[in-house]
Amino acid sequence: MALVERHVRLQRRGNSYVGLCPFHQEKSPSFHVVPSKKIYHCFGCSEGGDAFRFLMNLEGLSFMEAVKELAQVTGVDLPTRELTAEQRQAYREKASLYQILDAAAEFFHSNLMTQSDAHGAREYLKSRGITRATAQKWRLGYAPNGWQNLLNALGRRGFTPRQLVDAGLVKTKDQPDGSTRHYDAFRDRVMIPIADHRGRIIAFGGRLLEGDGPKYINSPETEVYKKSDVLFGLDAARATIQRRDRAMVVEGYFDVIALHEAGFPETIATCGTALTPSHMETLRRLTSQVIALFDADEAGSRAAERSLPLFMSAGLLPWRLQLPGAKDPDDLIRAEGPEAMEAAMQQVEPLLEWVLERRLSRSGGGAASRESQVAEMVELLALTEGTDIVASVARRLRIHLEPLLDRVERARRMRPQSADVPPDTPPPPEHDESPQWRPDKDFVHTLWLLVHRAEVVSPICVGVGPKIWKQDPIGATLLDRVNAGEDPASVLHDLEHPELKRTLMAVMARTELYAPDQSAKGMSQALFRQLQQQISSRLILVEQGAQRAIREKDWDTQSAYTSLILLLRRAESDLKLAIDGGAYSEFTRLADEVLSALEERT
Repeated sequence: MALVERHVRLQRRGNSYVGLCPFHQEKSPSFHVVPSKKIYHCFGCSEGGDAFRFLMNLEGLSFMEAVKELAQVTGVDLPTRELTAEQRQAYREKASLYQILDAAAEFFHSNLMTQSDAHGAREYLKSRGITRATAQKWRLGYAPNGWQNLLNALGRRGFTPRQLVDAGLVKTKDQPDGSTRHYDAFRDRVMIPIADHRGRIIAFGGRLLEGDGPKYINSPETEVYKKSDVLFGLDAARATIQRRDRAMVVEGYFDVIALHEAGFPETIATCGTALTPSHMETLRRLTSQVIALFDADEAGSRAAERSLPLFMSAGLLPWRLQLPGAKDPDDLIRAEGPEAMEAAMQQVEPLLEWVLERRLSRSGGGAASRESQVAEMVELLALTEGTDIVASVARRLRIHLEPLLDRVERARRMRPQSADVPPDTPPPPEHDESPQWRPDKDFVHTLWLLVHRAEVVSPICVGVGPKIWKQDPIGATLLDRVNAGEDPASVLHDLEHPELKRTLMAVMARTELYAPDQSAKGMSQALFRQLQQQISSRLILVEQGAQRAIREKDWDTQSAYTSLILLLRRAESDLKLAIDGGAYSEFTRLADEVLSALEERT
């Protein structure tokens, strides 16, 4: 379990532990770890196995690499075996980048600690409140002001110029005589090593001390460094992020270091790039909320706006922190101490409310401006839940709530479901000719109810279920067989499609999802959500057709479209009322009417 906890925040639930699955995006935890059986299983994406499989899938390791990784973590000595020359070469190339980067970090750090020409670098760090102990802890360094210092130092250790280029430490320049000149990429800079989540050095950031040139430069992307995936300081912050259930995102390397030293070790930063979906995926495995510190200028405000959909789509609760005097965290701590930072933390505000207020303040008075503002708001409000925020925005825009709420609900339904569905479906292996398919949440819930609560839900599903699910012919085949009363174990034995087989296996293993008295409602809701998607898709086409008919002054067609729009909207309302009132036979009858209307008027 300790291995999984390095990557996933777990909470005890009975004899197992649950958390957000690291293999797919979800907002509700469905990833289970069972210590007594030494296994994990996600009931959302069906990924499961032992510790070796966990590492292999999460970090793309081979089985032997996973064995070595676990042995290193647990302190177990593995027996060595004689390798062939080819195997030694392959292993050397695989490990060389990490070895080179670690050797470079050692070179830079030794320079900072011992060399006289690093005096300016030491004074600079001292001016930022960084002690010798802190510099050692973060392995800070100094790149000497020369063209080939690192090149020569690592060359003496057996590393070639080509390897140093691949590691992003050395650059090349073609000479007039056709030769290639190699030179150090970092010169006369304070060096900040960038580590991956396992603590391995993968890149550097270099801060200029004096002279011309950009203040900061970063390593180029390499085989081991993709800046859109990396969060600086995460290896040191992971445990605190999980324990405090929050991460603090800042913009600078020295801000991270200063905040860690001031008692905020949950702090991380991007590596010279905006926040990305990959960053969000990493964070959501560890915490449910993020405090973001953006610059106080207009560029920082725009960055805050752009980040909000990323946070909310990942299921994270984002907060915005504005420091007094528009200072950087490093400046604030040096000037006023950690207490000032703690006081500022009490003033955080929900990023959603700040963005909404910012956008509302830009609303113009004309009709075109108002419509543009509403459309922009709908896109943002679709990421929220409930009606309170929608009602507040309607009041501010001075528009009626119901039309806005209708547009928001429709936008919400059109968003892809992510609670139990992997965000990206990988193509099947070349030898697997089964059609590509993944279950969504409603399919999983429908199947579970048919397997575990058949006597309650079959009367609801038998009439309309096959019609609703016919747009998913692969999944419908499985639902039809189970709905017809076939033994799930026999169906599982007969299945050939790998995803269908894995889905049914997970459903059979999950013993608790709906209580018996909630099963009928659960089935109706799952079918209703699927039917809503069909209605929403049709409404978009019908509304477009109605607008086209108006432009062409085809009033008969426009009237037919309008009657269908009214029918579908009324049907949605009636279906929901039937579910809320427990009238499940009425729900089945109404759903059948809607399906017939959709088919007749295609």
